[in-house]
Parts: sequence; C-alpha cells; structure tokens
Amino acid sequence: MLKIAVAFFGIPRNSPICFPSIEQNVLAQLPGGSEVKCFYHLYKVGEVQNSRSGEKGELAADNYQPFESMSGSLTSTEGVLERWDFERVKALGDTWADDYASLRNLIYQLNSLHTITGEIESFDPDFVVFVRPDNFFHTALPGYVFNHAEARRHNVYIPDWQWWGGLNDRFAVCGRNTYVAYGKRIERIFDFCKATGRKLHSERLLKYALLEAGAKVCTLPTQASRVRITGAFAEESFSPKRGMGKRENRYFHFFATLRTWWDRRR
Repeated sequence: MLKIAVAFFGIPRNSPICFPSIEQNVLAQLPGGSEVKCFYHLYKVGEVQNSRSGEKGELAADNYQPFESMSGSLTSTEGVLERWDFERVKALGDTWADDYASLRNLIYQLNSLHTITGEIESFDPDFVVFVRPDNFFHTALPGYVFNHAEARRHNVYIPDWQWWGGLNDRFAVCGRNTYVAYGKRIERIFDFCKATGRKLHSERLLKYALLEAGAKVCTLPTQASRVRITGAFAEESFSPKRGMGKRENRYFHFFATLRTWWDRRR
C-alpha cells in the first residue's frame, strides 16, 4: 500500500479561508486506497507581525482547529533562534535589509519544517506533501506525481513559479529519498553560505540542499496564494519566467520541465 504523509508547518494565519482549498486541492487529490497520515508542527502565537508584508494582527484560536485530529505538536518560538545560532546567521548579512526580521521568520519556518520532518520519519512514507497552512490553493495537485513510487523515490515536485534564483519553497511533493533533504535543510545553512559565498536566501538554500542530496527536480503547475492575517490575498505572479534568475537556472528549469513531461507520459 502506498504511504503518503502530509506535513503542515509554520503559522495557520487564516484556516477558515485556506483549509477548505487544501482539503479540495491537496487532500482530496491523494490516490484512493493509500495510507495517508497528516502531521503538523505549528507555532502557538497570539499575534502575527511581519514588517516586510505589512502584517500585524491578532491570530484567532480557531485557526488551529483543522489540525486537532492530526499527529503533531504546537509550540512556542522560544529557544529556536539560539538552537540554530542566529547570531552567526546574522553575521553573514541581512538578506532582505529589514533589520533581520525576514531572516528571523525564515529560521522559524525552517525549524518548523525540521521538526515535522523528524516526526514523519518513523511513518516511512513513499511520498511527503509539504504544505504551508496559510496557502489558498487555486488549482489541484496532479495525481500522476504519486505513480511509480519506487522509480520516483529521488523526485521532488516544485511549483513552476517564483523560483527567485533558486526553487519555490511554498509547497512540494517529495519522494522517499528526498523529503529529509527538503525538510531538514536548515542543517545546511552554513554549508550553503560557504559554498556559494551568499547570504542566507530561502529559495537558493532549497535548491542547494536538494542538489546536494541528488534530487531530481520536477515542476508542478499547481498554484497557491498566501493569505494574510487580514484575509487579504498576497499578490502573486504565477509566471515561470519571473524571478528565474541567471542563464544556468533557466537551463535547469528547462530540464526540470522535460523531466516532468516524461513523468506525465508514464
């Protein structure tokens, strides 16, 4: 029997808006007859503040309700920055030039991913679907990505938009040999910065971690928008050309698309 884990991580900003779309376009698209288990690691916070997105507001308790029947944990952010040596991360540079606020949020997100990935490992899944709970899914996950689990154990399916010089890190479907590299990439921060000579950057870190793990990157046409604490939808560009970066990333995208085309025919 095919085993699929669904991993929710981060902060559920607007579950009444987002979760029905996740049920319809993610959970309902998983192959029938599969053993599906949902996991979560979420932060328990009373307020969301994000200077980069302009968010500031109270987080209602009912945002956590959809996850109560799942396996997981609800924690505070206390001690997270110290665990991952945030002072050393800061010394590498303020990537988004906002007094390290975005870097801090990135560490929280990556820690949440790391935690939930550790909880998934004992389930020994064939595929893992990583989902941020503040995403509203406009279109469905394609069913073909779950075919041929053994042949696709090295595959990672990434949204075909907003790569920003690396790979879109909003959601993904990972095979059994790649989900740990995706979910525990926080462990590779300093390796990435040393190897590339760059400050910490979320999309580029993802690409680095997956390539170091020998992942076969494929593309997903599925589209999703972030929903802010106010209920407003973030403005998104779903063009695969925007943010593609240098020529080598465009070549990389071409071969990822070609690999996806071949997968769809099998």
